[in-house]
Amino acid sequence: MMTINQELYFDDINIGDSIPSRKYGPLTIVDTVRWAGLQENTQHLHYDRDHVREHNGLPTFIASGAYRQALLIRTLTDWIGPRGWLRKISVRHTHSTFEGDFMNFSGRVIEKSPDPSDSWITCDLDGKNQADKQILTGRCTLILPRRATTVSI
Repeated sequence: MMTINQELYFDDINIGDSIPSRKYGPLTIVDTVRWAGLQENTQHLHYDRDHVREHNGLPTFIASGAYRQALLIRTLTDWIGPRGWLRKISVRHTHSTFEGDFMNFSGRVIEKSPDPSDSWITCDLDGKNQADKQILTGRCTLILPRRATTVSI
């Protein structure tokens, strides 16, 4: 298993390898207001506790899906490093993240290119809160650098 800040190469990855898990949180109103402002998202769901209790039947405000997805992508890009590339990602949000919740993202390599000249891997992704309740699932394809090979003459 590779760790964050370690150079990651296609040659060193195997099917079944884990993506180092990453924990974020607890979710605060500062997180959600900043993200809502960045997105120009004025929905009360992301910052107004009283409104969501009264009109949505929720205990408090929630994180936007885009915010959670950005943290998931940060987890991936920190793992693959500056020479890796996120080619494709799809995410399904399965449960809300509320004020005070933690988000823990992880994944596993499920497929690896059989052609070393096309150095992609596919990973299943998972996100859970502090109660181990799934908040999202997903899949991504990553491109990783190859180790330099030397030719002897």
